[in-house]
Parts: sequence; structure tokens; C-alpha cells
Amino acid sequence: MPQIPKPILSRFRNGEFLHFMTTVLDLYKEFDSKSLLMEARVNEFEQKVNIMKYAFMASKGDTFSGKLRPLDNERINVLKGLKRYLQAEFYRSDPEKKKSAIILLKSYDRYNAGITRKSFQYKTAVITNLLENWNSKPEFSNALHVLGANSWIEELTLKNNTFYEQYFTKAISSVPKAQSNKMKADIKAVFEELITDTTSFARVSPDHSKYNKLIKELTGIINTNYQPIANRHNRKKKEPTPPVQQDDAVDIFELDS
Repeated sequence: MPQIPKPILSRFRNGEFLHFMTTVLDLYKEFDSKSLLMEARVNEFEQKVNIMKYAFMASKGDTFSGKLRPLDNERINVLKGLKRYLQAEFYRSDPEKKKSAIILLKSYDRYNAGITRKSFQYKTAVITNLLENWNSKPEFSNALHVLGANSWIEELTLKNNTFYEQYFTKAISSVPKAQSNKMKADIKAVFEELITDTTSFARVSPDHSKYNKLIKELTGIINTNYQPIANRHNRKKKEPTPPVQQDDAVDIFELDS
């Protein structure tokens, strides 16, 4: 019985929120929204996401952008170095090292495709999510240990945090808080309607397959993006991180198959 988890969006930082919603939008645009009977809703969602995207991307042209560029380049250089390191380890004769390199490279490419062309806040959210997942999931943390790549992760964490502290104290403040909150509220409202439409049409459709595929991929995106947020929230409370289930972490919309 497919389910769509609904994350607590108030826990997302601005950059994380925008990255998450952009990723969801990209997924829906991969499907034929007209045949899914959701063309109007997807178009509305895209409009709201783009309003926030353009507002925050405008900060790249601010006067402090030149000061932030070197910090941004430093973290991107570490990312590039990390990939080169993983690629080199792939050619080791040790099958365990080769397997670990493949695991990390596949994950790396899913996160970082075209990242150098993205906005400051988008890069920050992507790198943060990658680090959270690689540190928290045994599959990735074990692979890092096998390859001896933890020093790369430590340096990437340092560079990303340094940039975050500098950028978000300046760039995010360039957009008035009231305006930012309004944009997020507008996106949240349409996002929730999009989820409702998806489950509603899926229930009544004679062909469940096309909706099930969408729901499966959407669930993966939601869990991947929300788990680091849940981890951070629980660290603040100094409590163990629970899995994403039908509790205080998410509300679940269930779909009868």
C-alpha cells in the first residue's frame, strides 16, 4: 500500500526548503501531468517555486557576492577533490574498495549533478544533505571508512559550514523575513494540494501503475531530504534519531492499492 510521507516543513531552513521544493517540482515535470490530470496544479506549484527561487537567486548579484565567491570556490574544490579521490579508489584491485567507491560515486552524482552552476543557497542545501546522509547511513559511512575518505568529509563539512555562516547571515537577510515567510507559505499550500491531488487521482484511476511510480519516487525524495532535517532536530533535543514513520516526524497520506 503506497504511502506519501509529509515532512514538517517548518523545520527546513530557507535554502533547504527551496532545494526540496525544486526537487519535487523537477520530479513532477518528468511525468506527463496532463495525463495525470494535474497539469494546472503542477503549473501553479512551479509558479510559486519560481517566485522564491528568483528572489533568492537575486542575492548573487549583491555587493557581498565577491567576498563570498572564494569561500564558495573552496567548498566546490573540496567536492571536486573528493570525487577524484573516489574515482582513483575505484581502480584499486581490492574488490571491497572498488565496491565502496561505486556506492559513494553513485550517491555523489545524484546529489551534485551540475552543482557548480547552481545558486549559493542551493549548493549549501545539497552539500548539507549529502554530508548528513553519508554520515548517518551505514552503507555510506562504512564505505567512507573502507576508503579512508573521512578527512575529505571533515574538510567539506568545515568549508560548507564556514560558507553557511557567512552567506546566510547576509544573503538571507537581504530578503525581508515577512516576504520570505509569505513565499514559503504559498509554496507549502500548493505542495499540500499537490499531495492531496496525487493520492486522490491515484485512488480513482483505473491505471494505478503511473501514479504508483510517481508516488514511489516522490517518497524517496521526501525521505532523502527530510531525514537530515529530522536528524538535526533530534540532535538539538539530544534524543536518538527515530526513523521516518507515522509519528511526530511526518503525517502519512495512505493510498489503497
